[in-house]
Amino acid sequence: MLRAGIVIAVAVIIADHITKWLAVKHLADGPILLIEGFLDFTLAYNRGAAFSLFAEMSDQWRIALLGGFAVVASALLLYALKRVDSRLQGTALALVLGGALGNLIDRVRLGSVVDFIHAHWHDLSWPIFNIADSAITIGVGLLIWDAFVGGSETENQGKHVAAKTGVAAKTGVADKATDEEAQST
Repeated sequence: MLRAGIVIAVAVIIADHITKWLAVKHLADGPILLIEGFLDFTLAYNRGAAFSLFAEMSDQWRIALLGGFAVVASALLLYALKRVDSRLQGTALALVLGGALGNLIDRVRLGSVVDFIHAHWHDLSWPIFNIADSAITIGVGLLIWDAFVGGSETENQGKHVAAKTGVAAKTGVADKATDEEAQST
C-alpha cells in the first residue's frame, strides 16, 4: 500500500499546487462567483494553521512550529501507510499526507498558505480553504468512517471463512475446521 499511497499523496500535492497557481494568477483582481450566495473563488493567504490559528505569532516561530508539526505528522503518516493493509485506510492516510505536504510546501516557500475556495451561506462564511485542506478533511473523514463502520471483527471473520471455503472449493479439499467455521456463521 505504500507505493499506491505515495502516488495518491503526490497527486494531491500536484492538484493542490496547480489550483493554487491558478488562483494566484486569476484571482488577484477579485473573486470569481460560482454559485451566488453559496460558493466563490476568493484569493486569501492564511498565515496560521486551520481557522487561522497561530496567525498572530511571529513569522519565524509560526513557520518553525507549524512546519515542524507538518514534518513530524508526515513522517508518522508514512510509517502508518507502510504498515496498513486496508485500501480504505491507506487511501485516507495518503490523502492526509498529500494535504499536509501541499500546505507545508506553501508555508516554507511563501510563509503562508494559499487558500481560494470560499463556501458560505449568504453572510455566514466557512473559512476559505484549498485542495490540500479538502484532502485532509476527506482523509480524516474516511478514517473516522472506517473506525466506526468498516473493519468490524464479525465482517473480518466472515471474510476469513469465505476465503477458506473458497480455497477448499477450488481444490476439492475441505478440512473439518473449515466446515465447522462455515456452519457456525
